[in-house]
Amino acid sequence: MNKRREQKEVRREQILNAGLDLFIRNGYQGTTTKEIGDAVGISQGLLFHYFGSKEEVYLELLNRAKASMSVIGISEGEFAQPLEYINVIVTSILDSFKTHPLSPKLLMLVAQTQIASNLPDTIQQVAKDLAASEGFESLVKEGQVKGVIREGDSKALAGCFYSAIQGVAQTYVCFPDIPLPQSSWLVDILKK
Repeated sequence: MNKRREQKEVRREQILNAGLDLFIRNGYQGTTTKEIGDAVGISQGLLFHYFGSKEEVYLELLNRAKASMSVIGISEGEFAQPLEYINVIVTSILDSFKTHPLSPKLLMLVAQTQIASNLPDTIQQVAKDLAASEGFESLVKEGQVKGVIREGDSKALAGCFYSAIQGVAQTYVCFPDIPLPQSSWLVDILKK
C-alpha cells in the first residue's frame, strides 16, 4: 500500500472512531458531521472527502458490527452441544472487548440503532439484519430439548441472554476499570 493510500485509511479510521464515540453518546440525530470533523481535527468539507455523508459514516460502522457478528455464525454442528457452543461465543465476544476496543462500542451502537425511531431507511434496513438474539433462540430451543438449558420461553431466554451481553459491553465502555465477567457467569443465565 502506498503512503498516500495508507494515510487516507488512517484518516478514515479516525473519522469512524470519532463518529462512533459521538453516535453512542449523542445518537444519530444528535451528531453532526461538523462535530465528527472537529473531533478528528479536520474541517467538515475535508470529512466529505472521506465519507459522502453522516449516514455513510454510520452505515460503515453498522456494517463493521454486522461483519464481526457474522463471524459468530451458527451451523448445524453447534446444535450437538448448544451450551458449550454458547460458552465459546461468549468467550469470543468478551475476548474481542479486550483485543478490539471498538467491539463493545459497536455493540452499543447496534442496540441504539435498533431502538431509534428517526433513522434513515438505509440504516433501518441494516439494523433489521442485526437482531443477534434470534440466532441464540435456536440454540436455546435445542438446549431445552437436550435438557441442558432451563425451561421457559426460548425467545425470552435468548433476549435476556443477549441483553446481558449488551449490558456487559455498555459497562465495559462506561466503566473500563470494572473487570469483565467470566463467560460462565453469562452462560449460567441459560443453564438448567
